[in-house]
Amino acid sequence: MTEARSPADRCLVLNLIKSWFYPLRIYIPYVIDVIMVSDPEHIKRIEASGDVDRLHTYSGRALPWWVRFYFRATKFYDEERDLWFLPLESSSDPSYAGRRAYFEDKVSTGYTQEDIDRIARLLRANADEDVVAHEMVQVVNRRFFGEEIPPPITEAAKCTLQTFGEAALPWRYLAARRAQHRVMTHCAARLPKDAHVLDVAHNIGEVVQAAVGTLLRLRDNLDRPVEDIFTSHAPTPQVPRIAIRSSTFGGLLLFPTRPAKTVVIFKIGKAAAKTQDLLFTFGTGRPERACVFQGFFLAFMRDLQQALRQLETLQNRTHMLQ
Repeated sequence: MTEARSPADRCLVLNLIKSWFYPLRIYIPYVIDVIMVSDPEHIKRIEASGDVDRLHTYSGRALPWWVRFYFRATKFYDEERDLWFLPLESSSDPSYAGRRAYFEDKVSTGYTQEDIDRIARLLRANADEDVVAHEMVQVVNRRFFGEEIPPPITEAAKCTLQTFGEAALPWRYLAARRAQHRVMTHCAARLPKDAHVLDVAHNIGEVVQAAVGTLLRLRDNLDRPVEDIFTSHAPTPQVPRIAIRSSTFGGLLLFPTRPAKTVVIFKIGKAAAKTQDLLFTFGTGRPERACVFQGFFLAFMRDLQQALRQLETLQNRTHMLQ
Protein backbone atom coordinates (compact mmCIF):
# COMPACT_ATOMS: atom_id res chain seq x y z
CA MET A 1 0.00 0.00 0.00
CA THR A 2 1.11 3.56 -0.68
CA GLU A 3 2.06 5.37 2.49
CA ALA A 4 -0.10 8.40 3.19
CA ARG A 5 1.69 11.70 2.96
CA SER A 6 2.28 13.47 6.22
CA PRO A 7 0.97 17.01 6.79
CA ALA A 8 4.56 18.25 6.59
CA ASP A 9 5.04 16.63 3.16
CA ARG A 10 1.80 18.12 1.87
CA CYS A 11 2.81 21.53 3.18
CA LEU A 12 6.17 21.26 1.40
CA VAL A 13 4.51 20.36 -1.90
CA LEU A 14 2.01 23.21 -1.58
CA ASN A 15 4.80 25.67 -0.81
CA LEU A 16 6.75 24.50 -3.86
CA ILE A 17 3.70 24.97 -6.08
CA LYS A 18 2.94 28.35 -4.51
CA SER A 19 6.52 29.52 -5.07
CA TRP A 20 5.96 29.21 -8.82
CA PHE A 21 2.67 31.07 -8.98
CA TYR A 22 2.66 33.51 -6.04
CA PRO A 23 4.38 35.66 -7.07
CA LEU A 24 3.99 34.43 -10.65
CA ARG A 25 7.36 33.75 -12.28
CA ILE A 26 7.89 33.20 -15.98
CA TYR A 27 11.31 31.68 -16.53
CA ILE A 28 12.60 30.34 -19.84
CA PRO A 29 16.39 29.85 -19.70
CA TYR A 30 18.30 32.25 -21.98
CA VAL A 31 15.02 33.85 -23.05
CA ILE A 32 13.09 35.54 -20.22
CA ASP A 33 12.96 35.72 -16.44
CA VAL A 34 10.16 37.93 -15.12
CA ILE A 35 8.31 37.94 -11.80
CA MET A 36 4.83 39.44 -11.37
CA VAL A 37 4.11 40.74 -7.86
CA SER A 38 0.62 41.97 -6.94
CA ASP A 39 0.45 41.38 -3.18
CA PRO A 40 0.76 44.84 -1.53
CA GLU A 41 2.98 43.65 1.32
CA HIS A 42 5.25 41.73 -1.04
CA ILE A 43 5.64 44.83 -3.21
CA LYS A 44 6.66 46.96 -0.26
CA ARG A 45 8.99 44.31 1.10
CA ILE A 46 10.79 43.71 -2.19
CA GLU A 47 11.04 47.43 -2.98
CA ALA A 48 12.65 48.09 0.42
CA SER A 49 14.93 45.06 0.32
CA GLY A 50 17.72 46.57 -1.76
CA ASP A 51 17.60 43.46 -3.96
CA VAL A 52 16.01 45.34 -6.88
CA ASP A 53 16.40 48.80 -8.40
CA ARG A 54 15.17 50.86 -11.33
CA LEU A 55 15.86 49.62 -14.86
CA HIS A 56 18.50 52.23 -15.67
CA THR A 57 20.68 50.95 -12.87
CA TYR A 58 22.22 49.13 -15.83
CA SER A 59 23.00 50.57 -19.25
CA GLY A 60 20.51 49.88 -22.01
CA ARG A 61 22.83 47.36 -23.64
CA ALA A 62 23.21 45.41 -20.38
CA LEU A 63 19.48 44.88 -19.94
CA PRO A 64 17.70 41.72 -21.13
CA TRP A 65 17.01 41.74 -24.87
CA TRP A 66 13.23 41.70 -24.46
CA VAL A 67 13.34 44.72 -22.14
CA ARG A 68 15.30 46.73 -24.71
CA PHE A 69 13.04 45.56 -27.53
CA TYR A 70 9.83 46.54 -25.75
CA PHE A 71 10.83 49.76 -24.05
CA ARG A 72 12.36 51.43 -27.09
CA ALA A 73 8.83 51.63 -28.55
CA THR A 74 7.35 53.14 -25.37
CA LYS A 75 7.27 56.59 -23.82
CA PHE A 76 9.72 55.47 -21.12
CA TYR A 77 12.95 55.08 -23.11
CA ASP A 78 14.70 56.73 -26.04
CA GLU A 79 17.27 54.36 -27.51
CA GLU A 80 18.74 56.95 -29.88
CA ARG A 81 19.71 59.29 -27.03
CA ASP A 82 20.02 56.55 -24.36
CA LEU A 83 17.57 58.39 -22.09
CA TRP A 84 15.18 56.91 -19.52
CA PHE A 85 12.16 58.41 -17.77
CA LEU A 86 12.99 59.72 -14.28
CA PRO A 87 11.11 57.03 -12.26
CA LEU A 88 13.18 54.39 -14.05
CA GLU A 89 16.43 55.99 -12.89
CA SER A 90 18.17 54.76 -9.75
CA SER A 91 18.29 57.25 -6.87
CA SER A 92 22.06 56.81 -7.00
CA ASP A 93 22.22 58.26 -10.52
CA PRO A 94 24.00 61.68 -10.36
CA SER A 95 21.25 63.32 -12.42
CA TYR A 96 18.32 62.07 -10.36
CA ALA A 97 18.12 64.74 -7.63
CA GLY A 98 18.42 67.64 -10.08
CA ARG A 99 15.82 66.26 -12.46
CA ARG A 100 13.33 65.64 -9.67
CA ALA A 101 13.90 69.12 -8.25
CA TYR A 102 13.26 70.60 -11.71
CA PHE A 103 9.99 68.68 -11.94
CA GLU A 104 8.90 69.72 -8.46
CA ASP A 105 9.57 73.37 -9.28
CA LYS A 106 7.58 73.23 -12.52
CA VAL A 107 4.67 71.31 -10.98
CA SER A 108 4.47 73.83 -8.13
CA THR A 109 3.18 76.44 -10.60
CA GLY A 110 -0.12 74.55 -10.48
CA TYR A 111 -3.02 75.26 -12.82
CA THR A 112 -5.57 78.01 -13.39
CA GLN A 113 -9.32 78.23 -12.97
CA GLU A 114 -9.45 78.66 -16.73
CA ASP A 115 -7.80 75.25 -17.08
CA ILE A 116 -10.46 73.70 -14.86
CA ASP A 117 -13.34 75.39 -16.66
CA ARG A 118 -12.09 74.45 -20.13
CA ILE A 119 -11.74 70.75 -19.30
CA ALA A 120 -15.09 70.76 -17.46
CA ARG A 121 -16.90 72.23 -20.47
CA LEU A 122 -15.37 69.64 -22.80
CA LEU A 123 -16.31 66.76 -20.52
CA ARG A 124 -19.82 68.08 -20.00
CA ALA A 125 -20.26 68.41 -23.77
CA ASN A 126 -19.05 64.81 -24.30
CA ALA A 127 -16.25 66.07 -26.52
CA ASP A 128 -14.17 63.55 -28.43
CA GLU A 129 -11.53 61.87 -26.27
CA ASP A 130 -8.73 63.10 -28.53
CA VAL A 131 -9.91 66.69 -28.05
CA VAL A 132 -9.99 66.25 -24.26
CA ALA A 133 -6.56 64.63 -24.35
CA HIS A 134 -5.06 67.48 -26.36
CA GLU A 135 -6.40 70.12 -23.99
CA MET A 136 -5.27 68.20 -20.90
CA VAL A 137 -1.79 67.88 -22.39
CA GLN A 138 -1.66 71.68 -22.48
CA VAL A 139 -2.67 71.92 -18.80
CA VAL A 140 0.07 69.54 -17.71
CA ASN A 141 2.88 70.24 -20.17
CA ARG A 142 2.60 73.83 -21.37
CA ARG A 143 4.66 74.81 -18.32
CA PHE A 144 7.71 73.03 -19.76
CA PHE A 145 7.54 74.51 -23.27
CA GLY A 146 6.13 77.97 -22.70
CA GLU A 147 3.88 77.31 -25.71
CA GLU A 148 1.12 75.01 -26.94
CA ILE A 149 1.94 71.44 -27.92
CA PRO A 150 0.51 70.95 -31.45
CA PRO A 151 -2.20 68.32 -32.15
CA PRO A 152 0.02 66.10 -34.34
CA ILE A 153 2.32 65.57 -31.35
CA THR A 154 -0.45 64.69 -28.92
CA GLU A 155 -1.89 62.34 -31.53
CA ALA A 156 1.48 60.65 -32.01
CA ALA A 157 1.95 60.30 -28.26
CA LYS A 158 -1.14 58.10 -28.15
CA CYS A 159 0.55 55.49 -30.35
CA THR A 160 3.53 54.33 -28.28
CA LEU A 161 3.26 50.83 -26.79
CA GLN A 162 1.40 50.33 -23.54
CA THR A 163 1.50 46.53 -23.13
CA PHE A 164 4.03 43.79 -23.81
CA GLY A 165 1.52 42.01 -26.05
CA GLU A 166 1.44 44.94 -28.48
CA ALA A 167 5.14 44.43 -29.20
CA ALA A 168 4.32 41.08 -30.84
CA LEU A 169 2.38 42.83 -33.62
CA PRO A 170 4.93 44.07 -36.21
CA TRP A 171 2.72 46.83 -37.64
CA ARG A 172 1.84 48.06 -34.15
CA TYR A 173 5.46 47.97 -33.05
CA LEU A 174 6.74 49.91 -36.07
CA ALA A 175 4.01 52.54 -35.67
CA ALA A 176 4.96 52.92 -32.01
CA ARG A 177 8.63 53.41 -32.89
CA ARG A 178 7.72 56.11 -35.40
CA ALA A 179 5.43 57.83 -32.89
CA GLN A 180 8.09 57.76 -30.18
CA HIS A 181 10.63 59.28 -32.56
CA ARG A 182 8.22 62.03 -33.62
CA VAL A 183 7.41 63.09 -30.05
CA MET A 184 11.07 63.03 -29.02
CA THR A 185 12.16 65.05 -32.05
CA HIS A 186 9.57 67.73 -31.26
CA CYS A 187 10.59 67.91 -27.60
CA ALA A 188 14.30 68.06 -28.40
CA ALA A 189 13.69 70.97 -30.78
CA ARG A 190 11.25 72.99 -28.65
CA LEU A 191 12.19 72.49 -24.99
CA PRO A 192 14.58 74.81 -23.13
CA LYS A 193 18.02 73.38 -22.44
CA ASP A 194 17.41 72.87 -18.71
CA ALA A 195 14.54 70.43 -19.37
CA HIS A 196 15.10 66.70 -19.66
CA VAL A 197 13.74 65.78 -23.08
CA LEU A 198 12.44 62.31 -22.22
CA ASP A 199 10.81 63.30 -18.92
CA VAL A 200 8.62 65.83 -20.72
CA ALA A 201 7.99 63.60 -23.73
CA HIS A 202 6.82 60.88 -21.37
CA ASN A 203 4.41 63.28 -19.66
CA ILE A 204 2.72 64.05 -22.96
CA GLY A 205 2.18 60.36 -23.59
CA GLU A 206 1.04 59.65 -20.04
CA VAL A 207 -1.68 62.29 -20.21
CA VAL A 208 -2.93 61.06 -23.58
CA GLN A 209 -2.83 57.36 -22.72
CA ALA A 210 -3.81 57.32 -19.04
CA ALA A 211 -5.04 60.60 -17.58
CA VAL A 212 -7.94 60.98 -20.02
CA GLY A 213 -9.47 57.73 -18.79
CA THR A 214 -9.40 59.10 -15.28
CA LEU A 215 -11.10 62.31 -16.45
CA LEU A 216 -13.93 60.33 -18.02
CA ARG A 217 -14.42 58.24 -14.87
CA LEU A 218 -14.56 61.43 -12.84
CA ARG A 219 -17.24 62.87 -15.14
CA ASP A 220 -19.33 59.72 -14.70
CA ASN A 221 -18.84 59.57 -10.91
CA LEU A 222 -19.38 63.08 -9.60
CA ASP A 223 -20.41 61.88 -6.13
CA ARG A 224 -17.54 59.44 -5.75
CA PRO A 225 -14.46 60.60 -3.79
CA VAL A 226 -11.52 61.40 -6.04
CA GLU A 227 -9.28 59.21 -3.90
CA ASP A 228 -11.56 56.24 -4.54
CA ILE A 229 -11.45 56.81 -8.31
CA PHE A 230 -7.66 56.95 -8.28
CA THR A 231 -7.24 53.79 -6.21
CA SER A 232 -9.90 51.66 -7.93
CA HIS A 233 -8.56 52.57 -11.39
CA ALA A 234 -4.92 53.54 -11.00
CA PRO A 235 -3.64 55.34 -14.14
CA THR A 236 -0.40 53.34 -13.97
CA PRO A 237 -1.17 49.61 -13.59
CA GLN A 238 2.39 48.34 -13.16
CA VAL A 239 6.03 49.40 -12.80
CA PRO A 240 9.24 47.45 -13.50
CA ARG A 241 12.31 46.79 -11.40
CA ILE A 242 15.42 44.74 -12.10
CA ALA A 243 17.38 42.48 -9.79
CA ILE A 244 20.72 43.90 -8.66
CA ARG A 245 21.70 40.93 -6.48
CA SER A 246 20.73 37.31 -6.10
CA SER A 247 17.76 36.86 -3.77
CA THR A 248 14.67 34.77 -3.09
CA PHE A 249 13.01 37.80 -1.45
CA GLY A 250 12.89 36.16 1.95
CA GLY A 251 11.73 32.80 0.64
CA LEU A 252 9.05 34.03 -1.77
CA LEU A 253 10.85 32.42 -4.73
CA LEU A 254 11.82 28.81 -5.34
CA PHE A 255 15.20 29.85 -6.74
CA PRO A 256 16.99 33.20 -6.57
CA THR A 257 16.89 36.13 -8.96
CA ARG A 258 19.79 36.87 -11.29
CA PRO A 259 21.31 40.36 -11.26
CA ALA A 260 20.72 42.30 -14.50
CA LYS A 261 18.61 39.42 -15.83
CA THR A 262 15.52 39.01 -13.61
CA VAL A 263 12.85 41.68 -14.08
CA VAL A 264 10.23 42.24 -11.39
CA ILE A 265 6.88 43.77 -12.34
CA PHE A 266 5.02 45.39 -9.44
CA LYS A 267 1.28 45.30 -10.16
CA ILE A 268 0.61 48.54 -8.31
CA GLY A 269 -2.84 49.02 -9.88
CA LYS A 270 -4.09 45.80 -8.29
CA ALA A 271 -2.41 46.71 -5.00
CA ALA A 272 -4.06 50.15 -5.01
CA ALA A 273 -7.50 48.63 -5.64
CA LYS A 274 -7.01 46.07 -2.88
CA THR A 275 -5.73 48.48 -0.23
CA GLN A 276 -7.40 51.74 -1.35
CA ASP A 277 -3.98 53.29 -0.68
CA LEU A 278 -2.95 56.23 -2.85
CA LEU A 279 0.69 55.39 -2.21
CA PHE A 280 0.18 52.47 -4.60
CA THR A 281 -1.56 54.66 -7.17
CA PHE A 282 1.38 57.04 -7.21
CA GLY A 283 4.19 54.73 -6.13
CA THR A 284 4.94 51.35 -4.62
CA GLY A 285 3.16 51.71 -1.31
CA ARG A 286 5.88 53.82 0.29
CA PRO A 287 6.21 57.62 0.39
CA GLU A 288 9.77 57.46 -0.93
CA ARG A 289 9.88 58.51 -4.58
CA ALA A 290 6.11 58.92 -4.92
CA CYS A 291 5.03 60.56 -8.18
CA VAL A 292 5.86 64.27 -8.36
CA PHE A 293 2.42 64.97 -9.85
CA GLN A 294 0.45 63.30 -7.04
CA GLY A 295 -0.63 66.48 -5.28
CA PHE A 296 -1.24 68.27 -8.58
CA PHE A 297 -3.57 65.61 -9.98
CA LEU A 298 -5.51 65.10 -6.75
CA ALA A 299 -6.15 68.83 -6.38
CA PHE A 300 -6.97 69.27 -10.07
CA MET A 301 -9.46 66.40 -10.02
CA ARG A 302 -11.20 67.69 -6.88
CA ASP A 303 -11.58 71.15 -8.42
CA LEU A 304 -12.71 69.64 -11.71
CA GLN A 305 -15.28 67.50 -9.95
CA GLN A 306 -16.68 70.59 -8.25
CA ALA A 307 -16.82 72.47 -11.56
CA LEU A 308 -18.65 69.57 -13.21
CA ARG A 309 -21.19 69.48 -10.38
CA GLN A 310 -21.83 73.19 -10.82
CA LEU A 311 -22.30 72.78 -14.58
CA GLU A 312 -24.70 69.91 -13.98
CA THR A 313 -26.72 71.95 -11.50
CA LEU A 314 -26.84 74.92 -13.86
CA GLN A 315 -27.94 72.74 -16.75
CA ASN A 316 -30.67 71.11 -14.66
CA ARG A 317 -32.01 74.53 -13.61
CA THR A 318 -32.03 75.66 -17.23
CA HIS A 319 -34.09 72.64 -18.23
CA MET A 320 -36.56 73.30 -15.44
CA LEU A 321 -37.12 76.86 -16.64
CA GLN A 322 -37.79 75.81 -20.21
